[in-house]
Amino acid sequence: MTLLTRPGPGSGADDPAVAAAARGGNPERRARWRKRLTPWAPVVLGAGAAAASLGLVLALALMSWGTASHGSGSAGQALGVGAALWLWAGGARFTVSGVRVEFLPLLLLAVPALPAYVTARRVARARRASSGWFAGVVPSSLARRLGLWWIGYAVVAGAAVAATWAGPARVVLWTIPGPLVLLPVLVAAVVVGRQVRVGEVRLGPRLTGLQVPGVVERALGPAVRGAGLFLGVGALVVLLAVAAHWGQVRAVHDGLHAGGAGGVLVSLLQVAAWPNLAIWAVSFLAGPGFAVVDGASVTWSGAQSGVLPLVPVFGALPQPQSFGWFMVLVVLVPVACGAVIGRWALAGIARLSSVRTKVEVAIASAVGAAAGVGIVGLVGGSSLGTYRLSAMGAPLGWLVLTLSVEAGLGAVAHVLRDAWRLRR
Repeated sequence: MTLLTRPGPGSGADDPAVAAAARGGNPERRARWRKRLTPWAPVVLGAGAAAASLGLVLALALMSWGTASHGSGSAGQALGVGAALWLWAGGARFTVSGVRVEFLPLLLLAVPALPAYVTARRVARARRASSGWFAGVVPSSLARRLGLWWIGYAVVAGAAVAATWAGPARVVLWTIPGPLVLLPVLVAAVVVGRQVRVGEVRLGPRLTGLQVPGVVERALGPAVRGAGLFLGVGALVVLLAVAAHWGQVRAVHDGLHAGGAGGVLVSLLQVAAWPNLAIWAVSFLAGPGFAVVDGASVTWSGAQSGVLPLVPVFGALPQPQSFGWFMVLVVLVPVACGAVIGRWALAGIARLSSVRTKVEVAIASAVGAAAGVGIVGLVGGSSLGTYRLSAMGAPLGWLVLTLSVEAGLGAVAHVLRDAWRLRR
């Protein structure tokens, strides 16, 4: 009878070289390849992030072409359209048959942004210690790795720009830097900002000594949350309107006869445009209202009629009519949001600070929140073609102005109420 014993330390079983040889590998060769690939890993990750989202959009374009083309067009043209749609999701604008499309469903930005964020975060975390600074702003090793990551991303984005020539869509030249440069740079900035906030990265001497006005520094956080509050309230209004007019929305959807894949695509695009529609709802609550097409608008005074495009969610719009005086009371919603913003602003200020300081921070927070809504609306665009479709959306200038005043009143009212309670 033979006893099976565990090999001792000197048998070589614990030696990595022996174990690798038993698996048929060469540890020295793998180490050399790993050393060669490590400097180029950020490039691979950047290219992979762009390729992942681009591949998803191209696959959807090919599926739509395969189920709806019935022999018209070619696979190359479908790929060209898919490449244009991917660039569109990254912020570019394009034209089809001379018709310029500037309206961007804002949730589509997540298609290229999420893979970019995941890979950029991994690249930033894998950086090595550095003793120098890039332009006195961030560590040089971090800047180098993120720069290589962007090169990989830009190569794939450039290939997508070239692929659009195979299809009927043409990307507007001055908007190409959006998906090619602006989006990855913003993603990298978010990654670096998060690392700075948690203490993983220190800013360089140029930013360390930068003096930011105290009012602006205190109002930044409440302003960002306030912009999110406005968009959330607007999204809730859209949801309630769709639920109240679900029968009309469903009827328009069935009238499209889009089929299975087409119906899913139409529904997804409407969901992606939810933040855009939320801005329209906020504009109605604030007073300026919004226009669906030229001649068809919704304001406090009423809803004007017009021939609407066959978009199911437009079935939730009110029928042409005049509203009563009580509709003006909806302005209390942005005023109440301003009071919430004022409460957030006070949370970052010492209780014994002067009333003037509190009012300044509250007003700055309210104005910043309104400006944030305007910036989001600017990214989303306001045109879906020419002629009647060129007047689509909310008047952003008036929206920011009126929303700043209304939210500012609510914020100041909360500050004065808080000051009165402290004096009691």
